[in-house]
Amino acid sequence: MVYRYIESKLEDLDIDYLDCGGRPALLTIFGRRSEYPDSPAIFIADKDMWLFTNVPEEYSSGIIFTQGYSIENDLYLRDLFETLLETGDRVKFRDLINALARWQAFHVVAFSTNGSCQCDYHVNQIAPPPNVTLCPQHLVDISFSEPPDELVGQIRDSYFNSLRGKTLFEAILRYLNGKSRSSSYSKANLLELGSKASNDCIDRLCHEIRCAASPFTPSAVI
Repeated sequence: MVYRYIESKLEDLDIDYLDCGGRPALLTIFGRRSEYPDSPAIFIADKDMWLFTNVPEEYSSGIIFTQGYSIENDLYLRDLFETLLETGDRVKFRDLINALARWQAFHVVAFSTNGSCQCDYHVNQIAPPPNVTLCPQHLVDISFSEPPDELVGQIRDSYFNSLRGKTLFEAILRYLNGKSRSSSYSKANLLELGSKASNDCIDRLCHEIRCAASPFTPSAVI
């Protein structure tokens, strides 16, 4: 939905959006780009854990990366979304974010050490509601060890960029989709707002696509 909207914003470029099915597939196609010189492409990918370790040199030019951890982070309009929280839920949300910063920092350390990590968990597995603390059994399951306080603080202070995007949206939707609310929001609602409202990250992405497309009219591979 998001990239289709970006495609519509750039309709004058006559680009086509193609979903590769994830970053690993995109990087494979990028590595074989010399095989299709007559089909110019623009590559767009999430940074994911490279946000913390820097993008490998072979991908640092030629691919447009998200500014935050993922496209969800770039769409997260903190000032707008968190204004929608009820007063009491704002405190709970902040406590949940603090817990998730510890969880994310653990995975950053794992990635930095091993070159990979498994962090594809729903927020309700990490901190089952109504709790805003990390689930003891989940910590056992992932062999959790305390990450450095400095890293936890860095992630906590920039959670809107640094937390895994899907986890961040799941966290705020726990409170924006509550049964006691007079109105509720879905992820699709928030993504649309993040795409269509004033958003510096999306404007930057569109600008970078325009710059990359200036020598030709490409098919954009995202």
